[in-house]
Amino acid sequence: MKIKGWKNVFAFTFIQQIKAKSFIIGTAVIMLITALISALANIIPGLMLGDDSSGIFSDDGEAAALTVDKLYICDITGMGFSFEEAASALGLTLENVDKQTADSTIERLKTSDERGMVAIISLDAESGLAVDSRYSRESTGVRPEDGERINAVLASQIKAQYLMGSGLSADALPLAMSNVYTVSGVAGEGPRSLVKDMANTLVPMLSSIILFIFIFSYSQLVAQSVAIEKSSRIMEYLLTSVKPLAIIMGKVLAMCCVSLMQFLLIIAGGAIGFFATMPFGLFAHIGELDAGGALSGSGIQAQNIISDLQSVFSSVNAMSVIVMLLTFILGFLLFAILAGLAGASVSKMEDLASAMQPLSIIGVLGFYLAYFPQVTASDGENVMMVVARYLPISSPFILPSDYMLGRLDTAGVLIALVILAAVDVLLMMLVAKVYEHIVLHTGSKLSIKDMLKLANNK
Repeated sequence: MKIKGWKNVFAFTFIQQIKAKSFIIGTAVIMLITALISALANIIPGLMLGDDSSGIFSDDGEAAALTVDKLYICDITGMGFSFEEAASALGLTLENVDKQTADSTIERLKTSDERGMVAIISLDAESGLAVDSRYSRESTGVRPEDGERINAVLASQIKAQYLMGSGLSADALPLAMSNVYTVSGVAGEGPRSLVKDMANTLVPMLSSIILFIFIFSYSQLVAQSVAIEKSSRIMEYLLTSVKPLAIIMGKVLAMCCVSLMQFLLIIAGGAIGFFATMPFGLFAHIGELDAGGALSGSGIQAQNIISDLQSVFSSVNAMSVIVMLLTFILGFLLFAILAGLAGASVSKMEDLASAMQPLSIIGVLGFYLAYFPQVTASDGENVMMVVARYLPISSPFILPSDYMLGRLDTAGVLIALVILAAVDVLLMMLVAKVYEHIVLHTGSKLSIKDMLKLANNK
């Protein structure tokens, strides 16, 4: 068999790669960086939210007690608003005052240790009803967010009493008090959201870049390994016991496993960083986001943002992981086989860069074909996106993100993977015809035309 001995080449190459200090240190450093980035991306929004909502919510998620003890209401609208019920619900002592008393109380709050708040309610022909509040200094223990919370309750009470005074029934009041939620989108498609728009931009960008770096960098290592062994005449020694096709197959599969292992380790580093900071991160405050949205009168919008976030992360499931791994393996095989062919076509290491140039052009073309149509598309799919999904040089960089974002269904992914696998098989058959001849070539660098001639004459 022409591939007899490939396991020995595989084992040797794999062990040599994972034992290398550059691999161990590089993987550890990248894992650490990925874990830190993932942790910071999770925990910083949570800390920011924690600063903004500190003390608003108790440990059980309920609204915490206010730091304001007394509320002074100055109603200069002449509309007779009543806030006794609201003050009682908030646990505040209420005192109705005139404008002069309100101003003097504000002056007193500047220097006294009293934990109070003065709310002046006014009516303007142009701006309408307004609540202007002033509360005690933070050194007294009053939290600014408590002032906003009281304002939200006062505004809600004012609006409800105004509507009831205008003859609105109690049954119709909840609907009149609710916000009008609006969505917009392209005809025939679902509504758009900022969260989903960001995902549609960031996921393809990160996916394309990461997959391109791993697939192409390790493919170049295959070419470099073959070229080094050929130029140092180690290849001639290997060929005494192993067929040429077994050598390239063992090297390609070993590099594929090494790159896949490093890829998974880096993903694991990111996952560890994310889940380790979960108790302190953004998702630990989902309840607060929802409750905070309700307090500010934007509960529906807050719930939809949370729903969009959850829908984006729910797309990462077992099937999407399988698609990513299969795409990675098949894409790597495509470029690694070509790289091995390029490495075998040279006799001197200084010729490797020029031999790799056509492959570099193909790789960069595939990357940009996968990347730019996705992040620049402003109105659904375009022809280039569809072509990139099924073109073997670009599909390895686009399929995982398209599947996770729901742009491509399982049937479409399977078709693309079958096409990619078929091209890999055809390419391996071509390599089987020419590799045995070019690996022993010691003259000038072989061109693509020369290698095709060898394939036809075999």
